[in-house]
Amino acid sequence: MTSRSPLTRKEWYVVLALLAGAGLWQLMPVVPQPAAYHGFADDRSFLGIPNAADVLSNLAFVVVGALGLFRVQQGHRPLTPVVRFSLNVFFLGLFLTGFGSAYYHWNPTDETLVADRLPMTVLFAGIFGAITAERVSLRAGWAVLLLMLVVGPASVLHWQATGDLALYAVIQFGGMAALLLLLSLTKRGHDPFPWWTLIAWYAVAKVAEAGDILVWNATRELFAGHVLKHLAAAAGGLAIANALRGNLHAARVPA
Repeated sequence: MTSRSPLTRKEWYVVLALLAGAGLWQLMPVVPQPAAYHGFADDRSFLGIPNAADVLSNLAFVVVGALGLFRVQQGHRPLTPVVRFSLNVFFLGLFLTGFGSAYYHWNPTDETLVADRLPMTVLFAGIFGAITAERVSLRAGWAVLLLMLVVGPASVLHWQATGDLALYAVIQFGGMAALLLLLSLTKRGHDPFPWWTLIAWYAVAKVAEAGDILVWNATRELFAGHVLKHLAAAAGGLAIANALRGNLHAARVPA
């Protein structure tokens, strides 16, 4: 019976980052859902669809999610099992986010927002798992993926039950901060995925979301920032899907 090898330095950093996130959550005050969150600038209807632009723009998530799942299954790029599984989780989460977000924007309330946020935590888990597997180790990738598949949805259910967004905020924003640090401190090596592009599009999406009314006014009520948020976030997913088309770099697949 072989014993498991001890944790590497990079794996210990992952453990410390997870513990820091848990500690931060415990120290944070209650974070309530902002009362004005559901007040989007563009509330125009089209063909009987309320808030049509925000509803229909979610088609981008559905298309990119389906494309990504298709390309993972094509197998043009050799992938380790954990990266393959993580990417399937990511693109499935993106695909389901299209439906959950459309459902929410049809009638924006705290109750319908649950259907939007749950699949988002699934796609976050896929991203965290894939990046950790590529930049740290395969077993760390599995551990982070499985942990986030539990903690992510639990954070949404916790908010639904208590009204406290703190854990969800730690996962989304703290998780992204941890990924930025991880990507900055590790060499790309054989990692074939444009994670920086994905994160850049995520940043654009968050800026567009915050500037919903500003974009609406700047475009003379042609379109609002939330539509741009959906399109930018989908563009980030498309960058990862496009990296699956061919062998830009040789992927590491252990024997």
